[in-house]
Amino acid sequence: MPPPEFVLWPLIGISAVAAAVFDVKKGSIPAPLAWGTLVVALVLRLAFGGVGTIETGLLSGLLGALACAVPFAVLALSGPRVGWNDVKLLAAVGAGFGVPRALAAVLLISVVGALAAIFFVVIRRGGSASVRPPESNAVPRAAVDSARSIPYGVPIALGALWAMVWAGPAVPDVDVAPEVEVVADGGVPADEMVEPESQ
Repeated sequence: MPPPEFVLWPLIGISAVAAAVFDVKKGSIPAPLAWGTLVVALVLRLAFGGVGTIETGLLSGLLGALACAVPFAVLALSGPRVGWNDVKLLAAVGAGFGVPRALAAVLLISVVGALAAIFFVVIRRGGSASVRPPESNAVPRAAVDSARSIPYGVPIALGALWAMVWAGPAVPDVDVAPEVEVVADGGVPADEMVEPESQ
């Protein structure tokens, strides 16, 4: 049986990229996409590794989902910078990676998110008036821009793909049978035997 990463990583990669496209074009990540990816990832982990341990199976997927989702859930509670569908997608990514790769994934996603925030701040300061008009005079423009301008699906997708590259391909170990030297009668290797000349 191939390692679960052969199935889980393509699932996470495709779902994360699709979510990023939706987030850029529509302004949000579809909840069915995030929930569906999370459920399928956990089911696959259960199918491949059973209940498992901290680093394998369903248990690893659940812990990975919590490791990725909880820090961003705190951000979602504190303000509108991260949406709840972002948190669900992060849980799906963590479930797919499991522990300990989910810890690397959440770190890389955070780094990409911070870089994206800096990028958007610079872009908005340079010419924000043509990008998004003020919604209300009662709301400070800086608050609107910093809270709503970043489609966080993009950092999630880039961070997840970065984590896959950093972790390296999951190639199963292949046992190669050692070469066996055939020895003929008399203790002489078969490839060194000389046939007698015919009379």
